[in-house]
Amino acid sequence: MKEVDWITRWLEDESNIDLKALEQQLQSEGFNVYQWRGNPSQSYLDYIHTQDEVVCVLSGTADVSVSGQAGKVLPGDRLDVPKNAYHSIIVTSDQPLVVLTGMRP
Repeated sequence: MKEVDWITRWLEDESNIDLKALEQQLQSEGFNVYQWRGNPSQSYLDYIHTQDEVVCVLSGTADVSVSGQAGKVLPGDRLDVPKNAYHSIIVTSDQPLVVLTGMRP
């Protein structure tokens, strides 16, 4: 899959996750933050939010699509989904996909 500009890295050292610092960073960007978990092989297809969404992967992997453009997320990746954009997530790892996610009110 080709690189997409809506996936970036928020973490360089996966052995050193500071969940509190990440939560504070996302809140400083105006997001209401919560943890979310998707089970292996679970799919969330073509849904839309009326707010900007951010998804920071803590563990697991997934194939993702935003506005028809495909990508893959790994631990340490950040996915930024603009409001009103159709997006999908398919968990591809054998373990759950665990993310810290946020929505702007």
